[in-house]
Amino acid sequence: MNTGQMMMAIGAMLLLSTVMLRVNSNNLLNGTLRDEAQYGVLATSIASSLIEEATGKAFDAKSDSNSVFSLTELTDVGSLRPESAEVYPDYNDFDDFNGLALVDSSMPSAPFNVSCSVCYVNPKNINVASSVKTWHKKITVVVSSPYMSDTIVTSSIFSYWTFR
Repeated sequence: MNTGQMMMAIGAMLLLSTVMLRVNSNNLLNGTLRDEAQYGVLATSIASSLIEEATGKAFDAKSDSNSVFSLTELTDVGSLRPESAEVYPDYNDFDDFNGLALVDSSMPSAPFNVSCSVCYVNPKNINVASSVKTWHKKITVVVSSPYMSDTIVTSSIFSYWTFR
């Protein structure tokens, strides 16, 4: 093999190495993006399930067995939390989810850290917690994982309606 052929062989090897490096980098990046998307879907599913569970409960501890007709009958703003004997998942009303923090490790892919907060909101500005009782409560669920670069935050409004 002469010098020209040797240079062509080295150039071909260099070109092949560059192409292989690029392909492997793209595969690694695509795998990471795919994993992130899967974790995001799982986190969103956990948050949605928790919101559905909360909205399936009574609006307030005072309304779980009787109708409430006055705002004064509702739980005080500073008392939105589980009653002393209640433990998750045996909550009986919506605001019991306030302060809930748990780790969902039911899926083998990754553990998810879940936290909830519940507050009264005014329908004119649902992004700000109300300092007074209203007929509307907002739950915010935050889901994160050490395997996700983003945190999933989702909210829902639960309103109380009664007909006399």
